[in-house]
Amino acid sequence: MVALILSLGSGCREPSDRPTETVLLPGEIAGMIRHAVQTPTADWGLRPHGVGIGFVWPEHRSIPPLQRPQTEEITLAPGQPFAPYLVLSAAEPITVLVTMILDYRQVPFELNGKYGLLHLIPLTPGGDIELPMRVDVPGEGLHDLIAIAFLDPLNFSTDWAYRLSMDQRLVGRRARIRVGHKLHPARWLPPPIPGASVPPWVNLSLKVALVRPPRGPWDHPSRPGSQLTVVQGKAGRSLPLAVWASNLKGEKGADYAMLFFWNYRQIPFRGEEVIVARLEPDTEIILEGEIQLPAIPGIYQMQVVYVFDPYRSIRNKEVRAPFVFGSPRIAIQVADP
Repeated sequence: MVALILSLGSGCREPSDRPTETVLLPGEIAGMIRHAVQTPTADWGLRPHGVGIGFVWPEHRSIPPLQRPQTEEITLAPGQPFAPYLVLSAAEPITVLVTMILDYRQVPFELNGKYGLLHLIPLTPGGDIELPMRVDVPGEGLHDLIAIAFLDPLNFSTDWAYRLSMDQRLVGRRARIRVGHKLHPARWLPPPIPGASVPPWVNLSLKVALVRPPRGPWDHPSRPGSQLTVVQGKAGRSLPLAVWASNLKGEKGADYAMLFFWNYRQIPFRGEEVIVARLEPDTEIILEGEIQLPAIPGIYQMQVVYVFDPYRSIRNKEVRAPFVFGSPRIAIQVADP
């Protein structure tokens, strides 16, 4: 299990200032690298319940997953690439779109001899799929790596039941990499925004969700109809929305590091590549903003990916949970103005 689910990253790339102008038609994602259908290369008799993602060092591939050395915290020499095998597994046939985050920026990487930002991989069940990969990790210090597999990425459905399922539609895992001897983070993130107390009458928490901006102090994202699922907008105009992060009835506090994805590419929100919120138990934060819609009509998708307690030690249990989470993925129908 240690090696079955984990994280990765690579050279830096600045996200664009606005969503891509390219319409993603069913069966097509702009700039993605297509891989052939992948069949299992190792069967350890461990049947996943969904989709698993992680990595294993080449020299440990013959060791059963539960006996492999830990891969949550890694040490590299300056200039040494991060070059494990990516491990994927699926309980049912499914297509995933794999991307990497290094120090909270989406980055390109090499996978099975192909280099790019987004890798589309059809999976078949029956065991582990192992693909060689390579990521450069520049700069000494502590680096956070996040591997994400977006599930069913070519589904552009605007069916309300599909969008209302509240399924995060991704799997992922983190790792912390130390390069050289320095112990400071390789990137300093914006200071955490403190949360406010959840109103006493609120009994719903979606952890992190994209919602309609509150219409007044009496309004709240927990109200019916406030959570976004399928949204209409006009080409070239702005779309007002908000992100709602809640730690209602949480057992402990955490820093929530949130990244925003439009058509599976990272975009800034409120002028920031990553937003960090400090949420103690029974606190929340509602941040209003807007997205400039593309000039080309079509169906687009948006999602928030978040992790707890950036740059803290996973092995020493300094993070609330060492996993990768996602908000429900919403559909945006952009029409002619």
